[in-house]
Amino acid sequence: MSFTVRVVIAAVAVAAMALPKPPVVDEESYLWLGRTVSWDQPYAWTRAWQGGDGLLYAHPPLHLWWMKLISPLGLAGRVPALGWVALYAWGAATWMARACKHPGYAATAWLASSTVLLGLQDSLMIDLPMVALATAGLAAYREALSRDDAGGTYALAGLALGAAIETKYPAVLVAGMVAVHAFRVRLSARHAAALFLPLLALPAVVEGAIYVQHDAFHALVAWESRDIIERGPLDGRALGTLARLALLPTCLGLVFAAPVHLAVGTALGLAALIWARPAGLGASGTLALLVFAALGGAALSRASHACVSPITGRGKGDRLDSFMLGGVVVAVVLGVVAVHNYASARYLLPAAVPVAILAARSAEEVSQGKRALALASSLAGMLGLATVAADWAYARASAEVATGMIEQHRAASFRGEWTFRHTMEAAGATRADDPAPGTLVAVDEHSGGAVPPAWEPMARVVSTSAFPLRVVDVRAGAGLYAETLGPLPVALGHGPTAAATLYEVR
Repeated sequence: MSFTVRVVIAAVAVAAMALPKPPVVDEESYLWLGRTVSWDQPYAWTRAWQGGDGLLYAHPPLHLWWMKLISPLGLAGRVPALGWVALYAWGAATWMARACKHPGYAATAWLASSTVLLGLQDSLMIDLPMVALATAGLAAYREALSRDDAGGTYALAGLALGAAIETKYPAVLVAGMVAVHAFRVRLSARHAAALFLPLLALPAVVEGAIYVQHDAFHALVAWESRDIIERGPLDGRALGTLARLALLPTCLGLVFAAPVHLAVGTALGLAALIWARPAGLGASGTLALLVFAALGGAALSRASHACVSPITGRGKGDRLDSFMLGGVVVAVVLGVVAVHNYASARYLLPAAVPVAILAARSAEEVSQGKRALALASSLAGMLGLATVAADWAYARASAEVATGMIEQHRAASFRGEWTFRHTMEAAGATRADDPAPGTLVAVDEHSGGAVPPAWEPMARVVSTSAFPLRVVDVRAGAGLYAETLGPLPVALGHGPTAAATLYEVR
């Protein structure tokens, strides 16, 4: 069995285990959109969030059409979504096989990371098809560079990257790095045309069709309306991004194999911590945040070093190979800090494969480096499994709390996100944006946001689960989904995993 086939099977097996998982993060939103959008009018809908007007929705239509296709299956749509998992794993394995002397170490590092494990399991999220297409495009581009007559492979790379852009706009950062790399290696005019014509044609056709319908460019509308969703401060996004970088493949491996990057990473993490000065964590929480930020800073240091040390001497196709790897990581990180409304671990998923390759290369260059990488992957894998378990626990606890609010208190209005929202809406409750006096509103304590002081608490429902590791916990400072919920990617918490309070609007 080939290396690529083994990696694909392992990734699909990880994703398949999550088939019975409750809807998490925004999976429920995408299922709702799939049931609502039309093939010819992908933005002709309204909903309470994101300004109500569908055209203000931040993402391009390819994922909406994909969800339209599978929405009749509901959560069973995770079965056909395994195709995206297979494509992502194929791209990762193909790229690793070309870029590493020992690709198995890179693949182990990649699959053991918390971010990848969660990304594969949350298979209805928009991030999975985008990163699958982007990684497949990068792998095809890297393969084409290694061959003399590869016009068709360049075209496939361009088509995949163009589709990634029309699935989620931040993929343009990855495509931009490909353009910079192609310019620096002086890609021939014939190969450049084969690469960039399909890359540009697909977005041009899709965006052009939307422009004809709405007399506006959707990407521009989405950018101008980005502040409709709460936008965290720049310092918080920078610190949150560094901390969540630590959940990418084996940042610990970089510590063992190339400790100089830990020194640089610690300086970056400390600077971000001083800049942001998050409150309410206490001494132990602040120390944990510094450790996460330092490990993430080590990954950024390694990527930055790759950008300025491009010559690898590994063989044909390796022209500015390190620059490409490091550049993708740096572009993704800067994109999260500068463009996104908040820092989320899943936003960093496009950087996972390049970080794994860079970690493996660092391990290949030092004595006992591969053993250190294997040890680091084992430690990262244990954290990854614990994070997956915490994510499951939070989803189930949120559903339990929402069900309690419905059955015990007949709550008909709510504030809260993700699984809590899914359960409340499935029971007929509506989102309370501007409720009238006397309305009873169930508010998720971790995702419902601030409550007006005039609202009177009437009852509280807590989950029976008290799983110690938290991915979302306002009191513990954990906000894996968004640093605006908490600066730590994960944290140890006490008490119930989820809770909600019933308020009467005054």
